[in-house]
Amino acid sequence: MKNFAQEKLPQKISTILFIIFTIILSHHSVLAQEKIKIGEKVILHSKKLNENRELYISLPKSYNNNIYSKKNYPVLYFFDGDSHFENLVAQRNWLTRNLYATMPEIILVGILQKDRTNELTPTHMETPEGWKRANFSTSGGNQKFMSFIEEEVKTFVDKNYRTNGFEILSGHSFGGLSTVNCFINTPELYNAYIAIDPSIWWDNTTVLNNLEENCVTKKHQNKLLFIAKANDAGSGEEHHQAILAFHDILKNLATPTNFNWQFKLYENEDHGSVVVPAEYDAYRFIFEGYQLPVKKAMKNPQLIDTHYQKISSRLGYAIIPDEALIDQLANVCIKQGLYTQAEKLLLKNSKNYPQSKSAQSKYKKYQKEKLNK
Repeated sequence: MKNFAQEKLPQKISTILFIIFTIILSHHSVLAQEKIKIGEKVILHSKKLNENRELYISLPKSYNNNIYSKKNYPVLYFFDGDSHFENLVAQRNWLTRNLYATMPEIILVGILQKDRTNELTPTHMETPEGWKRANFSTSGGNQKFMSFIEEEVKTFVDKNYRTNGFEILSGHSFGGLSTVNCFINTPELYNAYIAIDPSIWWDNTTVLNNLEENCVTKKHQNKLLFIAKANDAGSGEEHHQAILAFHDILKNLATPTNFNWQFKLYENEDHGSVVVPAEYDAYRFIFEGYQLPVKKAMKNPQLIDTHYQKISSRLGYAIIPDEALIDQLANVCIKQGLYTQAEKLLLKNSKNYPQSKSAQSKYKKYQKEKLNK
């Protein structure tokens, strides 16, 4: 009589081997997965600071494309790079997607702090008696730190990446104070400024001392400034009043012929939570009017040139229609039977991008197919 256990043994071994084989295949399948990469950490040695500094850099999705012409990009520099990096990357990627992009693709450069009090305050201030939240003994090193950004960080970025000269500076809290200080005293360094709940209260609001006389200079002409203010709960009355004072001074002197600015109050956000909506709104303010009215443009391609001339005037540099965008519009027109419009769009790309093999070949191919019909 056969042993029942012996009879079932080969079947059990087969089952075990099958499970092991499945696990191995699954393991290798997971290892083969491509990681999602949103940026890179760069170590930059600073001669000015005599130390190594960290930068978080994120390139636009189209930066390394192999189809369309290589292009140059605006750059957003921001303080506290490790804290703001993921949010700024995510919002940039969302706002620059597909046909309905509301801003151009930009390079993000996050600058990490080692001593926020030293690097982000423009003057030295003694720690107030009884103050338990912070120690201000190292304060007042902002000028040196800003020189590091201007002379070393920007030089590195411009040398290693394709930039177009349009630069934005952004900061929150002490970073916002640094941003405001730069806007008031050296506005020529950046094209646009984002100050999120800035600590203007610092050193008896000393940053505002020369605001009125400084902000009527030609150096401020055509600059863009976005100021976000959280509710004052938990931030202190001094913080609250200082930002309002900044707003009131700007309100009395700024005109459209000088510089463009926007002040936004976030009633439902505190000093910490205001960052996320403020950075989104700052993107929308700076690149206001960038979004192309796609449906109108497909029916009348001539509107495209007018649209980009207008946004170029606002931002202060020449912007031509994105090659990939116009190519997508042409494809949509072909699918919808708008052949005349499609031809105009393909011709536009071939003229705007004479070195693009894609633009030239697609226009020639369309012309050839048109003749053969």
